[in-house]
Amino acid sequence: MPSDKHLFVLIHGLWGNYKHMESMRTTLSTTLKKEDIRDDMVYFLPKENAMFKTFDGIEIIGYRTMIEVCEFIRGYKDGKITKISVMGYSQGGLVARFMIGKMLTEFKELFADIEPQLFITMATPHLGVEFYNPTGIAYKRVLYGVLRAFGSTILGKSGRELFIANSSNDVLVKLSQNEYFEALSLFRWRVAFANVKNDRTVAFYTAFITDCDPFIDFDNKLKYTFEERIPGSDYKGILPKIVDLNALNVKSHAAVKPNNVFKKWGRTFLLIVVATLFIFPVALTINCLGTAYSYVATCKYRKKILSNGMLHNEVRGKLGLTEQLKEYVTDAYGTIMNSALGMDANNDTGNSSIVDEEELPWKEFVHKYSLINDGVWKSRFKKLPFDESRKTILRNLNKLKWIRVPIYIKAMNAHGVIVARTGIDENTAATGVACVEFTGQLLAYLMQKGD
Repeated sequence: MPSDKHLFVLIHGLWGNYKHMESMRTTLSTTLKKEDIRDDMVYFLPKENAMFKTFDGIEIIGYRTMIEVCEFIRGYKDGKITKISVMGYSQGGLVARFMIGKMLTEFKELFADIEPQLFITMATPHLGVEFYNPTGIAYKRVLYGVLRAFGSTILGKSGRELFIANSSNDVLVKLSQNEYFEALSLFRWRVAFANVKNDRTVAFYTAFITDCDPFIDFDNKLKYTFEERIPGSDYKGILPKIVDLNALNVKSHAAVKPNNVFKKWGRTFLLIVVATLFIFPVALTINCLGTAYSYVATCKYRKKILSNGMLHNEVRGKLGLTEQLKEYVTDAYGTIMNSALGMDANNDTGNSSIVDEEELPWKEFVHKYSLINDGVWKSRFKKLPFDESRKTILRNLNKLKWIRVPIYIKAMNAHGVIVARTGIDENTAATGVACVEFTGQLLAYLMQKGD
């Protein structure tokens, strides 16, 4: 007789596809088998939302994802699915929060006997995307204005929602309330991973769900240390670099010299000129086509939602865009942000220890990082000037207990490496591989532990 199954859904992010979650799925599968987890695991990577389809807004993307998951569950014949865990990467974390809210309402009959287990987000902009400039540097004001206009315009409805552009795009606020909040509260564990540096698109504060960001506050010049004892074992290379926020060294941050400011002005100006003349026209053309297509499709789906109460599952065609060109356009936006934020993959302030440290008990780690958002580190830094929407989201999400992991990844694009979205090979940053391995071991521990 087939055994009961634990379904694990992994959802990719903006302008991505299901392949971005393959490394995480493989690592989770290997780790959970090695740790002798009693649950019989089944993994599912939704495929319907890819590339331009991720411009359609959280609601449309969420419905598509929800229907894919429902069809998978209904068609699964090798046992009864009795548990569910969900992982969302980047925008996928927001899609996941929409999806689980619908599990309680429009799809409650199917999910009535399925028990929520783990909810994990990797570099997800829970508080949306916004560029703050507490240091008041002039060139950043100019650059952030350009990036804000660019991001909230050509990324379709998803872009407007991520920037919480207006009251018509406040889905992130809604995701922190009512059935979405209730659904999130039903999961036994909630885990949020946040990059502290080198993330081109999702700043630390929004992934960590906090109103303080030391790494913005000190212009990414803050010196920090890492946890010396890391739980887990059998890491293939170095230990994952988890930042000890309570040990942040405020006094040792490097001041920005006038000549460095001049260099940054020049470098940023040069990048903007190059991007304006060569990269943005390509990006703009492609994205305008995608946004227009997304707008038409979104209107069609919204009519169906209003008329039928839920979204029908219709397969839409793909626009032809090569993977290479997609990465080229995506990296243009990130390269300019790296310059503006002073992100330097070679600025490694910690010790890349080979795995030979004394193991920290998982219980101690989980306890510490369940309380880390209330740690003494927050009293040393200014609060970010949130608007009322972000204050509401923060207040609601912080009513729940989260395990928050501040991770440092030594790579030019930590946002992609946090889930090793291009695969795990010799070209993948060692700190990224360690992060993926650590995630698998942490989730294995949580599955074996009671509430």
